[in-house]
Amino acid sequence: MSVHYSPDLSALADRPDFDVTLPEEPEPGRFGRARRFFAAVGVFLGATFATTVVFFIPVFIYNLSRIEALEVAGRLMPASVFADQLGALFWGTFILALAFTSFVASLLMLASSRTLRPVARSLDQENALTHLAVLRLSGSER
Repeated sequence: MSVHYSPDLSALADRPDFDVTLPEEPEPGRFGRARRFFAAVGVFLGATFATTVVFFIPVFIYNLSRIEALEVAGRLMPASVFADQLGALFWGTFILALAFTSFVASLLMLASSRTLRPVARSLDQENALTHLAVLRLSGSER
């Protein structure tokens, strides 16, 4: 081997390590376009439904406030008693939803703690130049 290297590692640092061209970004294809279309339709319908609920709530509350009495299961019930029953049902549903979301959140937290991630070690400049020279010497120049 008649290849000679400069004893100064900074002379090797100016040379590129690898000549790699970046790959072109592929076209999304029919499945990708269909998926994006259905996602856009879903977001649009969800936003429309949310806006409908926001606009309807005041109208619903106004119409409920005009009720004086209700007939439930064959007996006449004042609106205030019916509203109390609805409130109790709402808070029961809220507690059930809170238990469900807490369960799902605990599963997600447990699953995320088992993810293995590499430990990043910081390299000082001198150590990095040594590794650079070793990588270059182990290539096609040996």
